[in-house]
Amino acid sequence: MGKHLGVAYNLRLQQELKDKIAESAKELNRSMNADIVARLEDSFEQKFGFLESVPTEELMKELAKRLNGFSIVVD
Repeated sequence: MGKHLGVAYNLRLQQELKDKIAESAKELNRSMNADIVARLEDSFEQKFGFLESVPTEELMKELAKRLNGFSIVVD
């Protein structure tokens, strides 16, 4: 009998989310549990690392849009 590498945890989620996880797991050829664990691990490891893949121009446009109406005060 194999050893369990972790603890069991029952998780309730909406059917739509379960379906998305099932589809992702199927595409990546892994179990739903492995897909959920991988996503959780990634969420803790990546704080802003995903921004490296966004073009600088797109980041600047988004910042300009969000800062519209603000002014800079220099003391």
